[in-house]
Amino acid sequence: MVLILSAIFAIVAFLVTEENADSSLSGYNTLSTAEKQQFNIKGFIPFFKKFHLVLALSYLVTALLLILAISPYWAKIFIVTYPLLAYLFFIWKANSFFIKRNKKQHIRSIIVVCLLFIALLVIMILFNKN
Repeated sequence: MVLILSAIFAIVAFLVTEENADSSLSGYNTLSTAEKQQFNIKGFIPFFKKFHLVLALSYLVTALLLILAISPYWAKIFIVTYPLLAYLFFIWKANSFFIKRNKKQHIRSIIVVCLLFIALLVIMILFNKN
């Protein structure tokens, strides 16, 4: 499971390019032409790639270390929560690539961050019950 998810994160890093962002980059593909002009896609793509490569490597190494050296229980918690935390950071940082951010985009980001945070809390509560 850890190997598969790490591989997916790494593959995603190479799938999205500036040329195919219009069709493959979720969120960007729904922006209007005017909104796309307000987004620094040239700066975002290298960030996107680096983020996913670091996520893939750190996820794999840390999960394996936890499984082998600490405890499978803590590894399970990490395996579930780390990607959520990482994507909370990703969404927050991705907003900085808007040259001029409108209110609608800002509200969407806040909603997604809140939903991810709620999911993270629910997962932590469920792990705590066990």
